[in-house]
Amino acid sequence: MTLNLGRRFTLTREEYYVSKANSIAIRALDDWTLCLQPGLIIVGPKSSGKTHLASVWMNETGADSFQVSELASLDVQFISKEKFIVIENLDSISELSIKERNMAEEKILHMYNFFAASGGKILMTAVTFPIMWNLGLKDLLSRLMSLQIAELSLPDDKLLAAIMAKQFVDRQIVVPSKVIEYAMARMERSFSFAKKLVDELDIEALSLKKPINKKLVNDVISRLGSRSGN
Repeated sequence: MTLNLGRRFTLTREEYYVSKANSIAIRALDDWTLCLQPGLIIVGPKSSGKTHLASVWMNETGADSFQVSELASLDVQFISKEKFIVIENLDSISELSIKERNMAEEKILHMYNFFAASGGKILMTAVTFPIMWNLGLKDLLSRLMSLQIAELSLPDDKLLAAIMAKQFVDRQIVVPSKVIEYAMARMERSFSFAKKLVDELDIEALSLKKPINKKLVNDVISRLGSRSGN
């Protein structure tokens, strides 16, 4: 019987691997004190490290983090007491009901205006750019479009290998670098596939009570490939 005993996630700056794919976003976060704008938007594919970067910024600023679903009920008085705020997955605002979306947009606009006047900062993460969020408030869209947008590009080999290695470490699994290199040469080049592969290898290794080796990697990649083809 396989028991889910949880995972140890480390989201510190020291654990974040810097490469050409994310160096611009890292530089933007490092220079946030020099930015005159009230916010920054980090855009990138799923599992690209947006939450990790947001966590680093939260640790350095003491910011509070909110999901989009929490915005509609967020107290305006609470916002006025904050200096730094993180909003994750802001593009998912389009999934809210019309009433909740309208309320959430008004809260974000209030945050923007308040922080623009007070010197506070909002860090937002999303998969897509603001123009694609179907925002009803045109004033909000124009303000978000004026912010600096740091894009996490498609992963290079070094970054993808480093992310996979970190995900294995988070699960307290030791995987030889040669096995990761073997996987890299055969897998789909995407953050989401890397995450799926690590998840499946973790489950399979626990079920079989065997270490993660090249044969297991090959079997799991083949299985994942057949699923996506169906």
